Amino acid sequence: MRANGHLMLNGKKMSKSTGNSLTLRQGIDKFGADATRLALADAGDGIEDANFEESTANAAILRLHTLIDWCEEMLKEPKSLRPADSPKDSAYDRIFENEINDLINQTKAAYEATNYKEALRTGFYEMQTSRDWYREVTADVGMHAGLVKYWIRTSALLVLPIAPHFAEHLWSTLLNEPNSIQLALFPEPSSPVERSVIDSAVYMRSTLKSIRDAEAQLTKKGGKAAKMKGVVYDTGKKKAVRIFVASNFPEWQETCIDILKGATNFETGVVDDAKVREEITKRGLIKDKRAMPFVASVKKRIGQFGAATALNRTLPFNETEALNIIFPYLQRNLNFAEGEVLSVEEARSRIAADPKAPGYTESTIESAEPGSPGFVFWNV
Repeated sequence: MRANGHLMLNGKKMSKSTGNSLTLRQGIDKFGADATRLALADAGDGIEDANFEESTANAAILRLHTLIDWCEEMLKEPKSLRPADSPKDSAYDRIFENEINDLINQTKAAYEATNYKEALRTGFYEMQTSRDWYREVTADVGMHAGLVKYWIRTSALLVLPIAPHFAEHLWSTLLNEPNSIQLALFPEPSSPVERSVIDSAVYMRSTLKSIRDAEAQLTKKGGKAAKMKGVVYDTGKKKAVRIFVASNFPEWQETCIDILKGATNFETGVVDDAKVREEITKRGLIKDKRAMPFVASVKKRIGQFGAATALNRTLPFNETEALNIIFPYLQRNLNFAEGEVLSVEEARSRIAADPKAPGYTESTIESAEPGSPGFVFWNV
């Protein structure tokens, strides 16, 4: 049995006396059954007040109809898709399939815990986010028809407990399944989830956002043409980007991590602060203004993810490989005429050979860390 606080409507307590109320029948008449159910599932899990937002129900109507139209078009296998019998051999195919499989597992766990808002997030909204990204990054070659059909089939099954009429339409009318979706089993992942593939996709997205935000911030400060390290950068002209990848963390950070490893109980996650301070002093880092804030940030990660994860500094994927995969999309999306991905070591050797070469900034190269590349913009 689940207990909630007040029933809320549009962020305010439901009350007949104030006219802020909505019955199930009124909701169905106004929004339809599935949109009402989506808004109810989105109202909240746990013990917080359940808040039915009419704007969520309204948005659900459009989302469901748009999704039906898209699925109908995709199942006709337009020329924009790669054939279903072609190899699923691109990095983006692999990412997309792994993300679908991961969301199946997450949604199943949410349903079993009766966390319906979470199930809606992973089995409905996040599924569409994954599809949107796959569609965008494969715009030049097309999505794989087999994976698109797998996505549609899985989406119908994941949202079935919340939006049964919508799911039935996808299943029976569009997918032409002979039996009702009500007789189908919950989906099983097509293969075990490769965590490193999921992590590489998260890294690609975050790096794209970082580069986009950095360029926007740069031009925001100086208008269309801005100065970066004394060099004028004009987004209205042909532009280029260079990304620097580090294979090792700065030595002072590695020293701090070693100290934390020796002062942390890996079972409880408790850090011996006195021992940390003693070792930092002993190794001459106490006067380094970067050391203690860095230690504090790692301690916070230990509290969030556990000592084993927080103190593991090895990336589970090849960073340079991930950047080279996403780089053509980056160039297309942000209109860079030129660009490349370089290791920090290679960048340093180029600077040594030609100190005046454009697109190299020593401070940016030095700031690169594994999982957090540096990047420089310039006009060509």
